[in-house]
Amino acid sequence: MEKLYDKLILFLCCTIFLISYSLSLYAILPVIIIISLNSVMTYFNNSALNIVSYLCYVGLCLISPNFICFLPVMCYDMVGEPYRYAIYFGIFAAMNSLHYYHPITLLILLLLTILSWLLKKRTLALTQAKQDYFTLRDEMMEKAEQLQLKNRDLLEKQDYEISNATLNERNRIAREIHDTVGHLLSSSILQIGALLAISKDETTKEQLTNIKNTLSAGMDSIRSSIHNIHEDSLDLQNKLEELLHNFTFCKTVFSYHVNHDFPMKAKYTILFVTKEALSNVMKHSNATLVSITITELPGLYQIIIHDNGTSTISSASHDSTGMGLQSMIERVNTLGGNFHTDNREGFKIFISLPKEESS
Repeated sequence: MEKLYDKLILFLCCTIFLISYSLSLYAILPVIIIISLNSVMTYFNNSALNIVSYLCYVGLCLISPNFICFLPVMCYDMVGEPYRYAIYFGIFAAMNSLHYYHPITLLILLLLTILSWLLKKRTLALTQAKQDYFTLRDEMMEKAEQLQLKNRDLLEKQDYEISNATLNERNRIAREIHDTVGHLLSSSILQIGALLAISKDETTKEQLTNIKNTLSAGMDSIRSSIHNIHEDSLDLQNKLEELLHNFTFCKTVFSYHVNHDFPMKAKYTILFVTKEALSNVMKHSNATLVSITITELPGLYQIIIHDNGTSTISSASHDSTGMGLQSMIERVNTLGGNFHTDNREGFKIFISLPKEESS
């Protein structure tokens, strides 16, 4: 757009310059031709075509001196490395018209040509600056997006490490309670039981019985707490990823989209089904890919295990009468879920666990 503004200014100046020398009707002809040549040069913006158009213009200057008035306009497109020799032809044509124009007029024309050169240089510099700006802006936006992705990955990794450390600490606490307090209470209960067996005083027996009942209640409470801590410390996604990492029979794809954690029974069921399915793949299937997808839906959890095995041995091994599949079905039914299989395009296991039942 800046080039068009520059050319418009130069064209108006050159037209006024022409009118001041020739008011005849034929003066309109150079205007029309120059507009046509400039339109071609601007539209196609081709170096070879620009040179040809400029040489045509020089030829017209040799035929009619009126075309010299538009030298600044034509020289505007000739500024640059590919045209630095072609521009001398225009200067030659201008010198050939010394007898037609007054020297001061030619001096003004030369000044306009220099102005044309400066305008083109300014426009080229401005265009390059804009391109550099847009390039820098795009690079900065791309780097900003990459930085956001890295920050998100770091935050997710940090959350995972914190969660993993928390689960490990819970396991450690549960083991400590079980190994120390639990053993001490169990020993105390046994010792009180021995005292009850040898004690003859009814009052002492009654007091020992109360103490034993209190210790037993405390032991039950500790067991319940340890059980709850252990339930919370089992990360199903982490366990499945570890299981698939150790599965080297074929390639695996794992997708886990669950917002709420599974109850402990459901976790063990999913782990059992996954282990059994992978075991069947290794024993009987010719699969090259196993995909496991666990998704949380509004009313249920969906588990899909799919292998691409195609051999007849693979199909036979997945018969619903097999002990492995039967065990899977029983465990899923215990949680009120549904278990289906499909041997088209490999072998698929579809499991749905209702949230209210599995919780």
